[in-house]
Amino acid sequence: MISNKFKDKFSFLLTPLGKRVAKTGISPNQLTLLGMVLSIGAGVLIALGFLGWGAFLVIVSGLCDALDGTIARNTQQVTSFGAFLDSTLDRYSDLALYLGVMTMAFTHKNLPLFLWTALALAGALMVSYTRARAECLIEKCQVGIMERPERVILLLVGLIFNWLEWAMILTAILANATALHRIYYTHQQLGNRQD
Repeated sequence: MISNKFKDKFSFLLTPLGKRVAKTGISPNQLTLLGMVLSIGAGVLIALGFLGWGAFLVIVSGLCDALDGTIARNTQQVTSFGAFLDSTLDRYSDLALYLGVMTMAFTHKNLPLFLWTALALAGALMVSYTRARAECLIEKCQVGIMERPERVILLLVGLIFNWLEWAMILTAILANATALHRIYYTHQQLGNRQD
């Protein structure tokens, strides 16, 4: 997955940047909240057809999402609630972004884009849900190729290069495939275990 490789490859950049941001006094949870607010702003801009500005806010929001955990670790503020809040607000961010695309598609009477984006949103939510539910039953469920960083990158490519429909098609297919993969993986791990 890109997310783990990205963290490993760019941690040398994120760590010093996180330290600078931490000096402003902003807490990891505040940064998480800021990331969600920026995603909502991006969704509104996308809905109105300002794709370039929407992409810019998606990038800044993604930076907040990458830095909140870095700051938490560097300032000894890692908490279970922080992880819960981050995951929860990520779902609101997903909703804002995909609803923005769906609103734009509806306004322009682009039914294929509307339907593919709806499927992409369903897949995005199910990727998160299947992992959360599976990890109540098994230790880890991180299989699949389409987690949030991958989805955001595809969305950005679609916004910047005006390939939004293709981005949503790929997201819809790969996100739902990831959710199904996690269902299958959890079934394999549990076997015929009875409670």
